[in-house]
Amino acid sequence: MTKSDASAPAPKKGTRMTPKQWAEAEALWEAGDVTLDELARRFSKDKSILSRHFKNHGIVKGAAKEEHKRKVAEEVTRQAQEEAAVLAARIRMTKEEHYKMAEALAKLTWKEVLEVNKTGRPMSTALNNLKALDSAMTVLKKAREERYAVLGLDRTDFVDDSALPELVISELTNEQIEAMRDRQEDDDTSLPELSEEGELPDEDDVVEEDDEVVEA
Repeated sequence: MTKSDASAPAPKKGTRMTPKQWAEAEALWEAGDVTLDELARRFSKDKSILSRHFKNHGIVKGAAKEEHKRKVAEEVTRQAQEEAAVLAARIRMTKEEHYKMAEALAKLTWKEVLEVNKTGRPMSTALNNLKALDSAMTVLKKAREERYAVLGLDRTDFVDDSALPELVISELTNEQIEAMRDRQEDDDTSLPELSEEGELPDEDDVVEEDDEVVEA
């Protein structure tokens, strides 16, 4: 018997139980979680009166216990399914959002490299912008790791192999810069230009002629 049951006001001795009280006593008896002694104390009635009432009305102790268990199990299953659906939606949204953000940063980085190649400037002139993009990618990576931890994707069975690309940018020496410029001058293959939206041309728009790649 619960604390609330024990503290519930009992009818005075000698008074009749109301239909509501009889319905409560029957429900408790069918649930199978109380004894006759507990019911007798709760409703201030003799055990024989309660026992006779249950027998005359076909109220069997514990008759509703299995039904109650079944309903509880169904409710638990329903809640688990709803939670799983919500979690799956959040996982899809998180992956899609971080993919788009990583894609945008990758395009900006590639555009910076193409701009240096197009203008013939030393790569060192783009280092500040590239470092800023590298910092943005690091922040994005940390944000993704935090969201993955909340969603449980950091567990072994949820490892995401499609990690965000990491930009590794270091200070270039004069010799390295000159070597890069020499290689660019000796290479007849030009890098494809980005569109105004920062997108690379489709493969269908690029054709090969005499081992050179040119834009159609």
